[in-house]
Amino acid sequence: MFFPEKVVEVNVLTVEDFLKDLSNYLIKFGEFEIKRVNIKEAYNLAKIDDGKDNDFEKFSELKVRLDRLAVSMGVDDNRIKKTLDEREPMSLSELDMRLTKAENEFYSASGILSNLEKEEIDLRFKKLQYSISKDLESRGGMKEFFTAMIVVPKYELSPIVKNLSSIPSIVREVEDFKDMSVILVSVPLIYKSEILKLSTSFLKFVDVGSIKYDYDIEEIERRLKEIEIEKKKLKSMLDKIIEMNTDEVLSLYRGLWFVNASMKIKSSSIRGKKFIVFSGWIPKSRQNEVIENVKNITKDTCIIEVREVEKVLKEDKTVQVPTKLNNPRVLSPFESLVKLYAIPKFYEIDPTIIFAFLYVLFYGMMFGDVGQGLVLSLLSAILFWKFKNFRVIAGVGIAVGISAAIFGFLYGSVFGIEEKIIPAMWTSPLHDVLRIMKVSVAIGFIVIFVGLVLNAINTVREKNILKFLLGSKGVSGIVFYTFLIGYPLYLLVFGGSFNGNLMLWGVLIPTLMFIIEAVVEAKKHGHRISPVTIFFELFEVFISFVSNTISFVRIAGFALNHTALMITFFSIANVIKGTTIGDIVAFFVVVFGQIFIIVFEGFIVGIQSLRLSFYEFFTKFFRGGGKAFEPLR
Repeated sequence: MFFPEKVVEVNVLTVEDFLKDLSNYLIKFGEFEIKRVNIKEAYNLAKIDDGKDNDFEKFSELKVRLDRLAVSMGVDDNRIKKTLDEREPMSLSELDMRLTKAENEFYSASGILSNLEKEEIDLRFKKLQYSISKDLESRGGMKEFFTAMIVVPKYELSPIVKNLSSIPSIVREVEDFKDMSVILVSVPLIYKSEILKLSTSFLKFVDVGSIKYDYDIEEIERRLKEIEIEKKKLKSMLDKIIEMNTDEVLSLYRGLWFVNASMKIKSSSIRGKKFIVFSGWIPKSRQNEVIENVKNITKDTCIIEVREVEKVLKEDKTVQVPTKLNNPRVLSPFESLVKLYAIPKFYEIDPTIIFAFLYVLFYGMMFGDVGQGLVLSLLSAILFWKFKNFRVIAGVGIAVGISAAIFGFLYGSVFGIEEKIIPAMWTSPLHDVLRIMKVSVAIGFIVIFVGLVLNAINTVREKNILKFLLGSKGVSGIVFYTFLIGYPLYLLVFGGSFNGNLMLWGVLIPTLMFIIEAVVEAKKHGHRISPVTIFFELFEVFISFVSNTISFVRIAGFALNHTALMITFFSIANVIKGTTIGDIVAFFVVVFGQIFIIVFEGFIVGIQSLRLSFYEFFTKFFRGGGKAFEPLR
């Protein structure tokens, strides 16, 4: 929990026929990160096949086909998205075969239906032409007019009608064909050329007056009735096909994701005509379990090599060892915030649990109020329950809300009402400013001191003894900070007589260590170092320790600000109330004040807590630059 979980490299040589079963196991195992094989000896294990691998092209083709089928069948996108975290063991050939079968069933029926619909539209168009022709004949042909029947997409109907309105015309929509509209346009003959200019943008254009229609209208109507019956049967059959094949499509998606994961192993491996060598990272605590299962799956037809991180790095220092954080699930929101800053290297201290405690502590002290804290916690719990995408911020909100409520009891504050509803169990920031300031600075000292201790531990794990003993953030830095800040602070809080010599030597001796460390480091890297450079480095150490500690006064400042803000809203309400309307307005002022403080100030306090953690604490020890452990999914 305080350190990332130890991982080891595992290399497996086996027959490629077992890849599907091994992929299925490693996906279910859930803690195997693929690593590109870099074993020189692998080429001696089997004849390497350098031929072109068409699996990726085939995978892309199947993905396109499956997506097209899912869209055509109207499969819900949300159901497809849910399959992203699910896997079903399947080979490319099996996936292709099952997809082809589903396509044939669906597209054959939908193709027949599509042809019927096209025939129906053609017959309905002929029927419409016939009807319009007869109507014109009954009116004497309207020889002084040019009449045309136009088919346009529905989304273009309004712009076309608008364009036609610029000339004398009669426009009438006479029929709807699915996503098309049929309009009848009549214009004086002198405007015929204007209509012809627009004809290129029409799906279909027919000069009604220039064609004689001798269709057998009875035969058309008979065929339209037959088509309607056939369409109903086909739609019913298509609905059944969709119902039967929807689960199959989702199963194919699960198979597709499985094939994708399996190909990740393949792409990072070295392969021969019969053999495959693949590599990855697994938790050291589960290496025996992996070895046993791989042997069972391959029926002992395998060679397994497990190597410690130290051995891997000794052979190749460029290898990036992944960091597998090992925190309880309840800390996952805070782990996400740590990752926002940086990912610790595999040997570094994982600051998640310390960060979680400090963040909640800082927030509670700055936002201490029973009522507002519980409201914040309740709202965060609802957000956590209802919206999965907001679980990080909601999880943090629940924790800091409870912390704020606890400090509310300590401060005696309920919805901004100080020490009237409940007494202060510890102190009131408003009535004991000096005390809360002393405590804030003391917390700052402890936090920075812990950061320096953690840095000393990290330098030991890095085997950097020079920085551990003489560095400004090592043992010498701890002594320097203790006597520079800790000793005066102790006297300020607990009292006692000041010993100038003790403080002087406590600061001077570590300063000498800093100078020695700077000189040694410069010689080690072949750099020249001047007294001026050393002076400014020492000055920077001094200033940073002092300013970082004083920065924690903001805890007291925001605690006071929280109380003062609520007093302001209560004061405004007291001025307004006195009449019926005034009492109503005063009530809304107080309610608005509560909402404003919970939302706006709550957000600002969250940012300040994050700043204290990231800038004042993490900078003392947290290097970052690690690579997150990304298991095969």
